[in-house]
Amino acid sequence: MEESDLISLKSFVSKIDLDSEAAYDELFKGFTQEFDMPIIFIPIKKESYCLRSRNNKAGKDFEDFRDLIYPDKIYITKYSRANKPGQQVFYCSDNIETNITELMPYWSKDMKSGETFAITVSRWIFNEQVYVVCIPDYSNARLMTMLENKIDLKSDPVLREYWEYINLFFRAQGFYQPNVYKFTSAYCNALIHNSQVIKENVDGILYTSIQDSTGWNLAISPKFVDKNLELESVLKIYLRKRGHKNGKPVYDNFLNPEPIFPKKLDFESHRIIW
Repeated sequence: MEESDLISLKSFVSKIDLDSEAAYDELFKGFTQEFDMPIIFIPIKKESYCLRSRNNKAGKDFEDFRDLIYPDKIYITKYSRANKPGQQVFYCSDNIETNITELMPYWSKDMKSGETFAITVSRWIFNEQVYVVCIPDYSNARLMTMLENKIDLKSDPVLREYWEYINLFFRAQGFYQPNVYKFTSAYCNALIHNSQVIKENVDGILYTSIQDSTGWNLAISPKFVDKNLELESVLKIYLRKRGHKNGKPVYDNFLNPEPIFPKKLDFESHRIIW
């Protein structure tokens, strides 16, 4: 990428009103037709795992495997980090702390300090290797170790500036700035689209965690999830909201002495028996 390309990209984005309904379409069109966007492909190896969590609203237990994966389209009414309204995506993280901290702002928004609530954490195994597009974050050392053979951190300062610019949007807290998701979802969908144009078969996006700066998140396509992701285990834990620090919710974790495991995962009926 030339410096003039980066300047043009920044100028283009600066003219987009993220509050407008047309913002997503304008960004997607620019990212797919007007600019040559760098793409980095990495594999997530077979037998790797990821974690996904859900809040037990009103204390109700989840009883079906389907309850722990991506929601039905009718419930997806807003933009999120890698999806537009109506677009199903399976979001997960590489460790439990990342997964919990990512979702705490949403879970605890209407809670007072000291309130306790339950969440259910599911662990999923990759039965096949999946190729994803990775968005580098130079401030996330654990994420960058996955890219050691993919990019040279020093040889291309313009490319580094490009990724740091992109991460201004991916590090923005969507809970407080929801319209930033119009940028990130358009960008993610553009990367997938541009990958398909050059005949690269990718099924997801890997990006940094805003809430846990050492972790990373995955947004995976339903078609891959349905065929190649298998539920391995489920547990329930209790958290207590403690307040806020540096604009982020603070919580006490694992309040119960031990996580609560279901009595059985019935893989024939796909039922969770507590």
